[in-house]
Formats: sequence, structure tokens, C-alpha cells
Amino acid sequence: MITLLAADPTCAAAFETLRTEGSVEAAYVAHVAFVKADAGDGTPRWFLVDTGANRSALDAGVVRTLDLPDEGGTRLEGTVGVVEVSSTTLPRFTLGPVTMRLSPTVSDLARLAGPQGDPVAGILGSDLFGDRVLTFDFERSRLALGPPSRAAATAAGCGRGVAMTDDNGIPRVKGELDGRPVALRYDSGAGIFDSPHLWINLSQPQHAAFLDGRDPGEPLQVLGGSGTGGEVSLPVYKADRFRLGEIEWAGPRLIVQPPQGYFARPEAVGFVGNAAFRPFGVIVVDYPGGRLTVPPAD
Repeated sequence: MITLLAADPTCAAAFETLRTEGSVEAAYVAHVAFVKADAGDGTPRWFLVDTGANRSALDAGVVRTLDLPDEGGTRLEGTVGVVEVSSTTLPRFTLGPVTMRLSPTVSDLARLAGPQGDPVAGILGSDLFGDRVLTFDFERSRLALGPPSRAAATAAGCGRGVAMTDDNGIPRVKGELDGRPVALRYDSGAGIFDSPHLWINLSQPQHAAFLDGRDPGEPLQVLGGSGTGGEVSLPVYKADRFRLGEIEWAGPRLIVQPPQGYFARPEAVGFVGNAAFRPFGVIVVDYPGGRLTVPPAD
């Protein structure tokens, strides 16, 4: 585990503020954060926290229980396919210090299992936290939502991180894969098994650009994956090094996405999930400040 520099109490205090102010208990399953929130009836339910979603979603069964209105259909583009979903309005949604009106999509989330296999009521996207500072505290099993603050600016100055831009409500960063530039989204809703390796998802064009005419050879393995729109087979290859700002990993594994759903777009880019940052104990997603930050090295 990477810890904060004891020699810099100002830096340590900034990260402590971000970890504690507006924090709620979280359960991390396959590196994905689940939190309990109130959808308006006083009943705490599990919700998945997903920086890779620009709009929150609510399970159809919960919509029926709460007797919420059906406000018409819309198309939802996922990593695997495009599906038709309906939408509704939650007049009052509360997660920790945040209470707001929310307009989620509605779909059947019965196959999505939460902590201890409990049902999941919904998925929380950037329409909930996109104007705040979101802190994943893996070390203490918590999650914090705070407003723009001096602590976030201090942490960005003393920690290690990278600038991020808004890609349709989803954080996007620029890294280097074996010295070649690569753009990636940060998708905290992407779960994966425990592994000593860093796992990076790439589009097929991104993988081809990385190879630059070289033969990829046989994949190391083929994974099965699922997401919005169905299931998919994912070949895995290996690179030597990945660098994101001041953070570097050796021997990353490259998961190559087929051209389905979002990845059918020619401009699609890959993603990294929480598993990349969990070894650092904390990651700060500063939406207003446009930066991802982890603590300084010990």
C-alpha cells in the first residue's frame, strides 16, 4: 500500500479532508464501489458508482415499487451493444451529503449483483457527481463526495496524477503505452478479478496503432465479458509499460474490445477501471478541477 508522505503534513491533511468530508461507507466488489442511498422512500438500497456512465440508471423493479412515472424511451449505448430503455424522474435522491432531483434511465438490473449477492437498485453516473470531487477510498472502504475545495487543489499539487477532460460526462485522460500516446476513459464501473497486472481496455483501432504494423501474435488468453447490450469475447495481449502522468506500471495486459456498442464508433477510446488505482489506497476524481490524483509515493 502506498502511504502519504509524513514529511508533508499539508499534503497529508488535504488527502485526509478529501477522504472524510462527505464520506459514506462503500463496499468494493471486483474493485467496483457500491454505496447505499435513499431513492426517496427512506429505504437504503445498493447503488453502483460508475464514472463510465454519463447518466444514472434505476432498476425497473425499484421504479414499480416507488410508483415512478414512465417518461418515454431512449437509446442507451454500452460497451457491448445498444439497447432501448425507458426513463423516469426521482424527485428526491440522497447519497450522503448530496440530495438532488435525478432523471435516470430505467432497465432490468436483476442480473447485476451487489455486495454478498444483494440486489442492486441502480447505477450512479456523472449526472449525480459530475460537478463535485469524488474520492474513492479503497483503503478504508469508503467513498466521499465533496464540493470544489482548497483541499482538492492542494492534493493535485502534491500528489501524483494526470489532467482529465470531459468526454460526454466521462473522465478522459492521456497516457503512454510503450512510449506511444493513448487516450483512455476512467470507468470505475468496470469490474475485474484480483491480479498483479494492470488491465487496460483498448479499441481495435487503438490496438492496431499500438502495434504499428507489428504482428500481435496469439493472445495470452481470451476473457468473457458482459455489459450493456450483451456478452463478448475479449482477446488479451501484453505490453511493456504504461505511464499515466507521474504514475507508471510494468507489464500491462491489453484487453481488445470488438467493434460493438460504443466501440463501433471510429472515435471510441478504451478505458481503465478502479483496479488500476486500488494499490494506491485512494484516487481523487476532481471533476471541476479536471484532474485524477493519487497520493505521493512513500
